[in-house]
Amino acid sequence: MFCSNSSGMSAFYSRRIGRPPQLRRYVDDISDFADVPDNTSILGAAKITGRTQSGYTVGVLNAVTGKETAHFTAGTDQPEGTQVVEPLTNYFVGRLRKEFRGGATTFGGILTSTARRLEEGPVKDRLRSHAEAVGLDWRHTWRDREYSWMGSALVSNVAGSPEAMARTQESSAHYFQRPDRSVDGDGFFDTKYDPTATSLRGYGLFSRVGKDSGTLLWEAMTNIRSPGYEVNDLAFLDRSDFAWFNGNIGGSWTVPTNWYRNIFTTIGGATEYNFDGDRTRAALQAFFQIEFLNFWRIRLFGIHNEVALDDRLTRGGPVVKRTGSDYGSFQVSTDARRKAVFDVVFESAWGVGDDTRLFTFRPGLALKPASNVFIQLSPAYTRDRRSEQYVTSVADPTATAFYGNRYVFGYIESTTVSLTTRINWTFSPNLTLQLFAQPFIASGDYSSFREFAAPRTLKKRVYGQDMGTIAYDEETLLYTVDPDGNGSAESFTFRNPDFTTSALRGTAVLRWEYRPGSTLFFVWTQERSGFDPDGDFDFSRARRAIFDQRPMNVFQIKATYWIGR
Repeated sequence: MFCSNSSGMSAFYSRRIGRPPQLRRYVDDISDFADVPDNTSILGAAKITGRTQSGYTVGVLNAVTGKETAHFTAGTDQPEGTQVVEPLTNYFVGRLRKEFRGGATTFGGILTSTARRLEEGPVKDRLRSHAEAVGLDWRHTWRDREYSWMGSALVSNVAGSPEAMARTQESSAHYFQRPDRSVDGDGFFDTKYDPTATSLRGYGLFSRVGKDSGTLLWEAMTNIRSPGYEVNDLAFLDRSDFAWFNGNIGGSWTVPTNWYRNIFTTIGGATEYNFDGDRTRAALQAFFQIEFLNFWRIRLFGIHNEVALDDRLTRGGPVVKRTGSDYGSFQVSTDARRKAVFDVVFESAWGVGDDTRLFTFRPGLALKPASNVFIQLSPAYTRDRRSEQYVTSVADPTATAFYGNRYVFGYIESTTVSLTTRINWTFSPNLTLQLFAQPFIASGDYSSFREFAAPRTLKKRVYGQDMGTIAYDEETLLYTVDPDGNGSAESFTFRNPDFTTSALRGTAVLRWEYRPGSTLFFVWTQERSGFDPDGDFDFSRARRAIFDQRPMNVFQIKATYWIGR
C-alpha cells in the first residue's frame, strides 16, 4: 500500500479496557466537588495466542473490569452522594487467521463482545448494555506478490435502553438527528433516527486492489461505513455515514544513477459521499520522494480540496458548504545511518476564497551516542487561522431555514507548541528502559462570530456587521447577540470560548525478560494539565501553569508468561 491517506477498519482498541469512567462528566455536571476514579479497575484478564503447524494463528482475550463509584457533593451544605460511573463489564476478543500458498494469501476473522451489568438510573440511560462485532479480512497476492487485493468487512450491533440508543444516534459519530437527512432505509441495517430504538446495526467495508512492485504502480480503494456502524465499545470510531473512493497511479525508480538512489512519486484523486448522496469531499493529491547518493531524502506532498458539502460542521444541524483549500508539505532528512540524524518538516495550508491559513514547523533530531542508546527530540510549532470554527447552537423559532436553530461559528487564531522526547536504553537483550515525555501548550482566540446565511451555502453573516448586534461583558465572560436588531428573534448569550490549555505527559517503561518469552513490565505514567480562559498565547505563563498543577501518577506492573512445549 503506497497511499498514505487510507486505512482499514479498527475492530479492537486495547485502551477501551481499563478506560476512564464514562460517567465522569455527568458527575462533574451535577456536583460542586467529586472524587471520581481515574481509571476502571481490571479485575482479571487472560490472553492466549498461538500458531499451529498447519498455518492457523489464534488469539483470544477476555477481561473483566469492575464497577466504579464516584463520591460527590452538590454544595458545601449538601450531603455526600454516590454515583456509579462505570458498571461491571466483560470484554471478549477472538481472532483466527489462516495462511495459504506459503503466506501469499491470508484469510481471517474476528469476533468482539462487550457486556455490561447496568443498574437503573444514569448508567442505564447513558451506556449500552451490550455490543458485538463480527468481521472478516483477507489479503491475496499474485504474480510473485506484484499484485494484491486486500480488504476487511465488519458487521456491528449495539443495544441498550431507548435513552442510551438515542444518545448513540445523536453522538458525533452518527448525527442521526440532522434535520435534513433523507436516507431512511438500508435493509437489515439502521439509518433513520428513532428515539424509541433499543438497538443499532451497521456495517463497514474496506477494499484495496493494486500493483505494488515494478516501475509503474497503481491502486484503487474504497472505504465505507454505514450510518448505523458502531464499534466504540471495544474499538475506535470517530464517524460513520460515508463512502470514500480513491485512486492513485505512481512510479518507482530503484536503480541508482549518478545523482540519486531512488525516486518514488504518485498522483491521484479522492471523492467521498454520505448515504444521502451528498458529495462531502473531492480532492487531488500528489507525492514525490527522492533519496540522493548521500542518503539524504526530500519529500513533497500536496492536496487540493474542492468546495464540498459538510454534514458534520454544524454538529447535528443541516448540511452547509466547506471552503476549498490547498495544502502542501516539504520534508528533508539526513542520512539515517549516522549517529546524529536531523529532519525538518514545513506544512502550509490556505483557504480558497477566504483567509484560512495554517503553518507548521517540525524540526527533529535523533541521536545514537552509543549502540544501545537512542534519543529523539521532536519540537513542533503550529499557527492556525480558521473562519468557520463551531462555537454553539441555540434554539430560535424564527430561524426557519435552519429548522428552528442558530449555529454560531467564530474566526479562531490558534497556536500550538509541543516537544516530544523519547529515550530508549538497552542495558542487555533482556533488560530495556523506555522514556517518553511531551509538554503541550495550545491557545485559541475567537473573534468575528457569525452564522451561515443558509444551508448548503458558503456565505456567512457576521454579528454586528452583516446582521444584528453583539456585545461582550468582561466580568461574566458572556457574549450577548441580538440576531435581527428590532426584529422578532430573541437575544441569546454564550460564553467566551477563548482558551489556553497546557499539559505534560510522561511515561517510563522498564522491561525485564526474566526467562525466554516471559516478561515483566514496570510502568510509571505521570500527567499534568491546566486550563486558562484567556486565548492570548503566552508561553511563559502556560509553561508555569503546567508545573503548578498537581500531577496524577499511575504505577502498573504487567506480566506475560510463555507456555511452551
